[in-house]
Amino acid sequence: MATIKSLSIAARAVLDLHALNNEGNESNRLMTRQVGIVTPTYDENRLMDGFSRATVNAISGDMNKHIFADYFRHVALERDLPLCEACKALDPGRMMANPDFQAYIETKPPAADIVNRLISCALDDVGGILITGSGQSIKRKSAVEFGWTVALPGASEVQEYIHARHAVTRVTRTKADKESSKEVRDQAASEKEMNIGQMVFNRPASSGVYAFVAHLDACAIGFNDITQEYPISAAERAERLRATLLALAQTLLHPKGALTSTQLPHVVDIEGFVSVSQTAASAPLISPLTDGYIQRGMDIAQGINRLHGANAVDVLPFAGGEGLLNQLASLVEDGAPGVYRG
Repeated sequence: MATIKSLSIAARAVLDLHALNNEGNESNRLMTRQVGIVTPTYDENRLMDGFSRATVNAISGDMNKHIFADYFRHVALERDLPLCEACKALDPGRMMANPDFQAYIETKPPAADIVNRLISCALDDVGGILITGSGQSIKRKSAVEFGWTVALPGASEVQEYIHARHAVTRVTRTKADKESSKEVRDQAASEKEMNIGQMVFNRPASSGVYAFVAHLDACAIGFNDITQEYPISAAERAERLRATLLALAQTLLHPKGALTSTQLPHVVDIEGFVSVSQTAASAPLISPLTDGYIQRGMDIAQGINRLHGANAVDVLPFAGGEGLLNQLASLVEDGAPGVYRG
């Protein structure tokens, strides 16, 4: 059985006509999230000779984490992994949203016992949580980490289109001004409060080639960093690792989130690599914003193996969703999470 201490995924995904990257509303216009990035430029010898700035379309790491948590919850329920009641409902408060846990921390138990309580829920364990209240401030760091998913410079486009909610009995809501009768003003106020009538929105549809990065510290699964012990069994930790890998695959292959009821993303293609480490060396992770990132990941793996020993890390390239699933399949079937000691 292969030991997995850490795992990284670097991928370029072609996503068309999605709205996963919304920043907020301005009147009736939905704003697309844009971020500024810096990428290197190279000379004819492939040596970095400068940099360029760009403002690009982006999907936040928070959205990726939300998508992952939703899939992890479904996998955990399907595989009978332990979940607290709040996580079963995908409550963003997680364990803190459970009344019994709120009552528990009021008793001011030792911090190590609180962490063990958090580890008892698979999603709180893998996804992390911050406990506050009753004089407590305990951080359960997430074992899985997501970066921003950002479009490659010059490889994205955003267009806006009109979305209307049509009224059945009237074209628009009743309009009223200072000259209108009291009856008309009252009618307009009533309709506004009931939120009826036709409403017109401007919505964005984004398309592009996006750079995706994620990292998993498999040793952190089930680890109490206060007692420096694993309060759950090795078999339970292995099941949580498999659930994490399954959820990571679905996060890339079927992203669901904002506005997917009418703008489900077209995942046109995907390529990249999965890297795995069996040592203290972190699994290689090269940003797909860089050209040749797959080969660079493999080159870095060679250097790590020279320093940490043969087969310390592996880089597993893939092309297409089927390639990603094939690379993860053997890890799901044969992988076991490493430990911080021994």
